[in-house]
This record gives sequence, structure tokens and C-alpha cells, in this order.
Amino acid sequence: MIPREILKKIRQIEIRTNRVSLRWLVGKSGIVFSLLLLCSCATERSSHPHLATEVAINKDAGRGGLLFIMLRLENGEELPFVLDTGSPGTLFDKSLIPKLGKRLPLGRWTVSMPGDKQKSGLYWRPGLYLGNTRLKTGRLVATFNFKQLSDRVGHPIMGILAMDCLRHYCIQLNFQTGKIRFLDSKQLDVANLGRSFPLKLSLFGQLFTDHASLAGGKSVKLLIDTGRNGDGAVEKGAINGHDSGWVRLPKCVWGGDTYTNLTVDTGGNAIGLGFLARHVVTFDFPKRVMYLKQTSAGPLVDDEFVAALEFLRKFKKEGQTPGWSKNDHGTVRLETHPDPETFGFSVRTQGDSSVCHYIVARTSGDGPWKLQKSWRTDQNDKPIEEYPLP
Repeated sequence: MIPREILKKIRQIEIRTNRVSLRWLVGKSGIVFSLLLLCSCATERSSHPHLATEVAINKDAGRGGLLFIMLRLENGEELPFVLDTGSPGTLFDKSLIPKLGKRLPLGRWTVSMPGDKQKSGLYWRPGLYLGNTRLKTGRLVATFNFKQLSDRVGHPIMGILAMDCLRHYCIQLNFQTGKIRFLDSKQLDVANLGRSFPLKLSLFGQLFTDHASLAGGKSVKLLIDTGRNGDGAVEKGAINGHDSGWVRLPKCVWGGDTYTNLTVDTGGNAIGLGFLARHVVTFDFPKRVMYLKQTSAGPLVDDEFVAALEFLRKFKKEGQTPGWSKNDHGTVRLETHPDPETFGFSVRTQGDSSVCHYIVARTSGDGPWKLQKSWRTDQNDKPIEEYPLP
């Protein structure tokens, strides 16, 4: 039975919003929840639990891939969740509906992603565990069919772990050692954590700091978004000559530190996982502080990635890359792929809203690189055509 105070809040929200639907949006380069009405009860104060736990980070996190964490249900089943500070409410894949219990009698809500809108019921929060510790989450959760997104990023997604849970914890991300650590907020050695940035949670539970964007300028409301696998986003017109698509920033100064070779979206103000991965990041959510200790000025890459990218660029110079001629200029992004010997790249050329995709692989560690697949999609990721291989 739903507590009376929750039903009262729901009615109040419906009156204020004229029954606006609950909407989750996925951005071009990551996952960004845009509106939360029911999931987190964000004004609720709680004690700040401590997890004495260290968890491995997936190898491609911050290197073009999203940040995954393995969680388990009450029955012990382990599932990959995206850790997303840009999302207010925890979300489960629709295949898990039989394990979420009875749908609550609150109507159906719209869950939206580019080119895809789905209806979802709301469910009472299920038990969600990290190791043997049950995590604190919001009271209600919704669902979405992640199959299309999983195929796109090359990694199964069974849910999103969002700020309704993360706000209770103190978390440190170290992309150099490949670890997530859960720390005690009351015992932090803040002198060794790097620069501090105050954090704010919006009314709907999204995470922000007040600071200049990656393009510089005056202080703005800057979304902190680990669900965005690029370096971030800037407002349209913030970079001369670029009002849409991906933009390459050769250099910027942010928070007193210098960074090189950034790739950002246009149309918002955010810092994403690619930028955060250049630091040891400590999120002291109970005290609403983020600490950044820079470990790299440039993006995190590995030798295999560089070799695959050089192969693709050489192919382009020779005029053999389908859909991407040797005279085209544009931005190349890495897309995650489950096979460590295989790399996915997406290319957006200047003046074209469509995106070309390429799968590059080699059969052995020292074998030649080959183009395995090539296709083009529109700006909403809907396939337009598949190219024949040269």
C-alpha cells in the first residue's frame, strides 16, 4: 500500500504540472535524465551510510565508454548498471518487470529517448545490492527497454544507477587504477583530493555546480554528468562557427588547470565522463562537494585505440572510407564495443546532421586492421543506409 504522504505529493505534483509525463532523455553522447517527478523524494534527509567497498571500473570507462557498475537483485542475479550522476531517478530494463513486483496504480508514464518513446508503470523500489550491502534508492522506479541503446554502445545495459541513490554516498573514481571506492564522508583527507567544487541538486534531483563552461566565459549552471561519455557540452554559439553537433576544442583552461583535445556537444552546459576521467574524482554527495585532482591534461586512450584510429584515418586519406571522403572535415568519436580487439567509431562531418559509423577490428594481436562494417544513421540514430565494404 502506498503511504498517504506519497499519494499527497503525487496529487500536488499533478496539479502543478498539469499532469506532465515523467520523461527521461538520452543525449547524443550519453544518458541524461531531464525530468523527475516521483523517483527520489529528494528533500528527504537521511544518515550518510558508508560502504567499505572497492569496485573495479570497466576498462573503457572514460575512454569513450560509459561507466558501468555490477549490482545484484534480491535473488543474487548480477546486472550491469550505468552509473549516471546526470540522472535523477534509478531506471530498470523492461525485461526485469517480473522481478519488480506489482505495478503501482499511478497510471502509465512516458519514458522518452531520441526516436523512441515508451510507456512505463511505476514500481515500489526493489532491493538493489552492491556486494552484500543494500543500496539506498528512491521510493519509486520506472522501466525502459534498453536493447536499442545497448546495441548502440556495444554493452548490455540493465539499468541506470542515478542520483536518488548516489546522493547518499561518498564515491571516488580513479580511472588510472580502474577503481571506484566508497569512502566515509566524515573522514576525508580533503587536502589531498584536489580542487573543490560545491555541488547542488536541482528540484528534480540533477547534479550541478556553478562554474564557467569548458568554452570559458561567465559562470553558468553546469551539469555534472557521468552518463555523458564525451568531455561535455557548451551552449550554441559559445565556440565561434559552431552551433550544432560535436566540436573539437584543442585547448581550454578550466578550474585553473589546462586541458587538451576535448570533444564537446553544443546545446547545453555540462562536463561529462571523458573530462572527469582526466582526474581522480571524489564526489562527497552528503556534503555536496566534488573534488578534482588532475592526472592527465589530454583524453585517456590506449595503444590499441590509437592504432585503430590511425588505420581509419589512413583509409580516409586513401579515399576508401565509405561515406567519409578524403576531403571531408568532421569529428571522430569512439563508441564502446564488447570485444576488446574491436573498436567502433562514429563520424559527423561539417554541414551534415547524419552520422557515419565504422567497426574496425583485427583477428590477432599483431594482425592487420580491417573495416568490418560501415553504416549511416540520422541525428536520432535511426539507420539510413549500410555501406558495402571496400
